[in-house]
Amino acid sequence: MINGYAIHGMAEEALGLFHKMLEIKEIKPDAVVFTSILLACSHVGLVEDGLTFFKSMQKDFGVVPSVEHYMCLVDLLGRAGQFELALKTIRVMPVKLQAQVWAPFLSACTKHCNLELGELAARKLLHMNPGSHGNYVLMANLYTSMGKWKEAAVTRSLMIDRGLVKAPGWSQVEINGSVHVFIAGDRSHAQSIDIYKKLEEINLKLAEAGYVPETDTVIHDLEREEKEEALKVHSERLAIAFGLVSTEAGSTLRIVKNHRTCVDCHSALKFISKITSRHLIVRDGSRFHHFESGTCTCKDFW
Repeated sequence: MINGYAIHGMAEEALGLFHKMLEIKEIKPDAVVFTSILLACSHVGLVEDGLTFFKSMQKDFGVVPSVEHYMCLVDLLGRAGQFELALKTIRVMPVKLQAQVWAPFLSACTKHCNLELGELAARKLLHMNPGSHGNYVLMANLYTSMGKWKEAAVTRSLMIDRGLVKAPGWSQVEINGSVHVFIAGDRSHAQSIDIYKKLEEINLKLAEAGYVPETDTVIHDLEREEKEEALKVHSERLAIAFGLVSTEAGSTLRIVKNHRTCVDCHSALKFISKITSRHLIVRDGSRFHHFESGTCTCKDFW
């Protein structure tokens, strides 16, 4: 239950259950419980609470930190912009665990456009785990976010040269018991004409509502207009457009993604939830997002 609340960004409820658990002497929180608690703190940016729980689990409950605990803590500190403390945490970790925590640190550097520390993290990742395509993707995303297209292209070329392939991003939606899967720019669906017609309608309403595309999230060096067109056909937007033409007005749409949703789609989905009066639940590669009436439960911290 604590973990369920955590991945939905409901930290207050997660921490409330944890405190109830402490009141029951027969139940002692273990390593798994503390992973969920740290995850809850990470998803909403409760830095002080996270640090307190991390210390308490060792001092009061004898839980030895695992790589999962360290990853949650580094992610929490990094996303809050506390890089010095995040680095300190990494450096006191057992060396054999460090390979996995540099990834959330690099992701945080991309979020905060910290090139110097991002390149440090990337070097560490490529040295410790050169066979992971995800590390190259994170590194390319860092360069892309800062407009360093040449460096991003070199990074992607390195990944290809080493035979590493990034799994394509997809989004799926279940309608009447059938699962429909989409990739960006997909036109293979039987109702593709209706989907793209609905998408055009949504895009017009988005512009009227004040939505501005965040083209910095596009990973290729394109003209602004081309970037905007690329963003319009991201997989979750196609899945939502299909859901809108296939369900009754007002019904909830549930989307599952295999990758973390991009900043631009996150912004667009907030607008879409408002202009369509729909509750959109998106489970991406990190957490659940509940979009409703123009807001998201993650409060833009993910």
